[in-house]
Amino acid sequence: MRLAGLSSPGASRKGRLRRSAHYRALRRFWERLKGKTLHRVHYLLIASLLAAGILGYTHYRNSLFYVVCIDGIEAGLVREVAEVEQFLNSLMDKCGLIYGMEVFPRQAITMTRELRLGQEANLQQVEKALRNRISLLTEAVMVTVDGVPVSPVCTAEEIADVIETLSLSYIDDDDSVKLLEVELEEELAGEDCVVPPEQVCSAAEVANLLLDPEKLEQDLDLQTASRLSLASRDGRENRIDGSGEKQEIPLVHVKTVEEATQEEPVPFPTTYVNNNEMYKGESRVVTEGKDGLKEVTYRVTRVNGEEIDREKLSERIIIEPVAKVIERGTLSRFAWPVAGGGRLSQGFSGRHNGIDIAAPSGTSILAAESGTVVCSSWGPATGNYIVIYHGDYWTVYLHNSRNLVSAGQSVSRGQVIAKVGSSGNSTGPHLHFEVRRGTGSSKWPGYYYYTSINPLSFF
Repeated sequence: MRLAGLSSPGASRKGRLRRSAHYRALRRFWERLKGKTLHRVHYLLIASLLAAGILGYTHYRNSLFYVVCIDGIEAGLVREVAEVEQFLNSLMDKCGLIYGMEVFPRQAITMTRELRLGQEANLQQVEKALRNRISLLTEAVMVTVDGVPVSPVCTAEEIADVIETLSLSYIDDDDSVKLLEVELEEELAGEDCVVPPEQVCSAAEVANLLLDPEKLEQDLDLQTASRLSLASRDGRENRIDGSGEKQEIPLVHVKTVEEATQEEPVPFPTTYVNNNEMYKGESRVVTEGKDGLKEVTYRVTRVNGEEIDREKLSERIIIEPVAKVIERGTLSRFAWPVAGGGRLSQGFSGRHNGIDIAAPSGTSILAAESGTVVCSSWGPATGNYIVIYHGDYWTVYLHNSRNLVSAGQSVSRGQVIAKVGSSGNSTGPHLHFEVRRGTGSSKWPGYYYYTSINPLSFF
């Protein structure tokens, strides 16, 4: 608090000395008058002069006031400096209790003694002016991140609380995780400052300002509004640095290094065993596989809770996996359908439901397996074709020059059933051969009813 014009103890002693000198002068004058005979008129004159002097001095004394000014603007008159001092001290104490910190007026409050004839002291007017016109300041510490001011706190000790709050925000409360290191990548420091008390933040508020917004548990829009509201206490969201650029509230990056132990499944392997009594393309599961279990320890590095690196330190098998065993057939399910082999001119694909085997016209076409002929006919696209039912499968033979078997006839594996040709929609002599999976029914509803399978998987 700055007060000017207050009486000091030395000034009070000088005033008492001056009054004593006046009294001594009057006493010497009175001693000289003793023993002398004066006329009554003289006595009246002397008495009148004394009375006038006393009245004048009293009026003079009553017209002396202390003029109270706030930043040079007069607020009122008081008789005693102590009255204003006592009121200001009480006001600062009450405001300090409200804010929880010591405060003092921003404005310069001065008191000078002046002669003001015809005016009166008004302490209540001065008190009202002080309450209405002064604003408050407090001594605080500005938290900075890499030199960028963020927000003031009460004391330098609270900076350690901010750092602790930031660090704990990214530490998991998990017994399987052992914290090895935690550090801030930016430098948090403090600078002494003087600010209005309403701008001083708690350590928790400053930590929330510096945290990654996605880490906060509030709604994202609410987080942003809260950060801007807190930052706007002293215009931090509009602060301009020396380059003319806005200085935004900096985010801090908390780096943690932890040792995490966790259990992970061990995928089971698959083992294939040949079965000489099963056809190729057929298989069955002998033993179901079962995943094992292992304990793995990692060294995990995170920044603001996001994993940026993981290093395996050790692992230990808890339960061994059980391999899955599959038997696969080795017997050829079907015999090659063209005598002499021919040449594979086109393979199986999503748009080609079988394989094409090129061979000279008239080459014998053989039944791939024993079965029953369910169809021996002709079509515009297929030309002469044969369909044989084998129980679980159907075999189809297209573009024949001649069919040598009829519907309902039983055929044996390797029996000649037709001759290679180029009937129907064909570009040259070849056999279009298909294998379709059956459903247990011996009826042939249509060409595309049963699912086609790559014939080459059966040879």
